[in-house]
Amino acid sequence: MTTTLQDQPLLLTERQVAQLLNCCEKTVYTLRKTGKLNCVRLMKSVRYSREDVMSFIEAQTETAEETPDNKNSPEAV
Repeated sequence: MTTTLQDQPLLLTERQVAQLLNCCEKTVYTLRKTGKLNCVRLMKSVRYSREDVMSFIEAQTETAEETPDNKNSPEAV
């Protein structure tokens, strides 16, 4: 069963975000520390809103034309 972002709670833990992005928790931590992924602080806890995670994903999305070194492009043949 696949978990979608809409199935997740309003605020996500670092582990949940890492699972959704298919990366390690350290990567999520680095994204937060570099300001690329916003967080919500609840006392000593750090959480991530679904909307911020979705915005991050959308900001990282590239079209085929934008992808560098596209080996399937006619110019590469």
